[in-house]
Amino acid sequence: MALLLTLALSAAAFLLQIRGGLGVEIIGGKEASPHSMPFMALIKGKDICGGILIKANWVLTAAHCSVNNKTDVILGVHSQFQREKEQQKFMIQKAVPHPCFDEQMHENDLMLLQLKRSAKLNKNVAVLSLPTKEKDIKVGTKCEVAGWGITKNKNKSGSDKLMQVTISILDRKVCNDKKHYNFNPVITNNMLCAGDARGGRDTCGGDSGGPLLCNHILEGITSFGGIICGDAKNPGIYTRLTHKYLLWIKKTIGGDF
Repeated sequence: MALLLTLALSAAAFLLQIRGGLGVEIIGGKEASPHSMPFMALIKGKDICGGILIKANWVLTAAHCSVNNKTDVILGVHSQFQREKEQQKFMIQKAVPHPCFDEQMHENDLMLLQLKRSAKLNKNVAVLSLPTKEKDIKVGTKCEVAGWGITKNKNKSGSDKLMQVTISILDRKVCNDKKHYNFNPVITNNMLCAGDARGGRDTCGGDSGGPLLCNHILEGITSFGGIICGDAKNPGIYTRLTHKYLLWIKKTIGGDF
């Protein structure tokens, strides 16, 4: 238990640009079909993050998400504010942030959560397979992101239902130029930049740890973005599932994906 407390990460220290700790937000999206993403995990404590069930007792999320011994991981969720018969609630046995996580540069923003017991897998709670090899997604590729919560910047409370939105992969060179992030921070090859060139479609604070799905394959994890959600100048940034990250995940959780 003491280890969990030691591993608890403070999202509050990340200013407003970090996509964790402010309620899960999808900008410009729509309600997902109930339980159409059975791998989605709602990580709920003082703050909210998303996650992905990658093994019956392991959830993949972002390292900057704050967890402790009172954090719940809930599977089978469509409505976060109503009790649903499909839901399964878990406590965390162990939190394992990536050992090289850099909170300033946002590098290696990955964390694995071992659940205290295995989930009962069914049509509403299912494991999402990880890619077998890394892929640098082509610019212009359409991808899906999902989460619970705020749908407009001015809102203070999150959406009851799971929301999703389609975004596009953007060129890192563009995302690093003076009109965008201007290398502050640097958008590296370990990251994917995605959104809408005109703005209006985005993830936002608290959506951290949720999936970036391209052609139905998990390619990234929601990491950070601009202060104003949906701002074309600061698109969402996602941790790309590179070969080294896939090896780390496999070594940590054991067995095959």
